[in-house]
Amino acid sequence: MLGDGVIRVLVVDDEPPARLQVREFLAREADVAVVGESGHGEEAVSQIRALKPDLVFLDIRMPGMSGLDVLRSAATAGIPYTVFTTAYSHYAVEAFSVEALDFLVKPLERRRFQEAVARARRYLKRDASLSRGLDPAAAEAFIVELELRASRRERIAIGIGRKTQILEVAAIVFVEADGDYVAIHQQNGQVLRTRESIAALKARLPRTSFARIHRSIIVNLRCVRELRTNKRGGYTLVTTTGCHLDSGAKFDADLKSLLG
Repeated sequence: MLGDGVIRVLVVDDEPPARLQVREFLAREADVAVVGESGHGEEAVSQIRALKPDLVFLDIRMPGMSGLDVLRSAATAGIPYTVFTTAYSHYAVEAFSVEALDFLVKPLERRRFQEAVARARRYLKRDASLSRGLDPAAAEAFIVELELRASRRERIAIGIGRKTQILEVAAIVFVEADGDYVAIHQQNGQVLRTRESIAALKARLPRTSFARIHRSIIVNLRCVRELRTNKRGGYTLVTTTGCHLDSGAKFDADLKSLLG
């Protein structure tokens, strides 16, 4: 903290409106100063190391490096008090929250936001020496629990037009880019189209069963019936629904490893 007791804050979110909302909420806190903001993970790691903020509002799901990856990368320099933010409520692990971490679900609610700031304030003022960074082991435990919850996810909410549909994860055979949309192919033959990106969907699907085999294709490995070598030496996956999906060269090695 600054000598006058001001809490130095870094705001990290890939969406400008989300960063603006955090800044507007923080403007009501007299003892808080926003020292920087970032729209992607790599820059956030650099800013944490350079600015050494006391408090970071950190989005979990961002393109490329996620908020969880940011924490891991910054751990060697000491992790500041971190308040996670996300649009996906399935990451809210209330029972696993530790004193050095908090969690807010978007859209942010002002009362909960104020509670998170108050909690950070208590933590920082209890012992100024703690501002050098929280225990990386505590952060790692929190991260592992989040990822375990994600790997066990059975249903997923997808925005389809003006509606949000809840899909059974096991019913998804594969996902592929389709122009401005992403097409979700299901076991029953139904195809749904969403504006959500391939990268965003990949981040939300269980890592233990879904693999990206091409820059534009994600497949449910449990729905792969056959693996063939194609003419270029790569792979063609035949799904339980009879679809043939060619892997991209850069994904071949990972695919071979995943399928054993």
